[in-house]
Amino acid sequence: MSRFPARHKVPDFTTFASLLRMASKYGFSDAREGLIEDLRAAYPTKWDNFVAARILGDDIFGLPKPHPNAILNLFLEQNVKFALPFAAYQACSGSSSALVGGEPDTVLPLHTLASIIQGMGVMKQLAAFAAHAMVYLHDLGVCPERSCVLNVGIDSAEGRRDALSRIFGAVFVGSECDLLSPLSLGTLVCVDCANRLERAHFDYRRKVVWTILPSLLGLESWEGV
Repeated sequence: MSRFPARHKVPDFTTFASLLRMASKYGFSDAREGLIEDLRAAYPTKWDNFVAARILGDDIFGLPKPHPNAILNLFLEQNVKFALPFAAYQACSGSSSALVGGEPDTVLPLHTLASIIQGMGVMKQLAAFAAHAMVYLHDLGVCPERSCVLNVGIDSAEGRRDALSRIFGAVFVGSECDLLSPLSLGTLVCVDCANRLERAHFDYRRKVVWTILPSLLGLESWEGV
């Protein structure tokens, strides 16, 4: 078991799932605990561990990349409670068509599916709120940098509305169902303006999204997992 921390390289998800099920079925408690322990860094329950993680979620299994629903089903079946919030979040962050899997191992239990669909709707609302707050509640004044979309001139009200609309679109579309990824504005704004927006976005992810993530997807609080 000492080699198993390299989980993102070997084994792949199918092999991992088979090992975990066999360890559970035949009572190999040490092997089961070792397998589950190797998941902890990729499925964190604390914000600081999430930020520091080099590998998150399904990336730990490498290729071929498993379907998020298959991972969630395995964790539900094997009662890997600490990994459920982030596994459910990854399933929630995909498209609605991907959520309704066609293969047997990707068909979610009805109550789990209902919770995640509801969570997807709430996450879209949170994304819109976050984008609005960062654009309109922070002091994004006129910027002197030529490369910045906020360089609209002192009296250009129409230009400023257009600039804020473009920033809102970039923030919202980029995080509509993925609220935990870092903000990416490309070359839309200058470095100083980007830093201000990124700091605001980081605080929102830490204070709001991470805190309510389990309950958002119909799961227990972080303390409960």
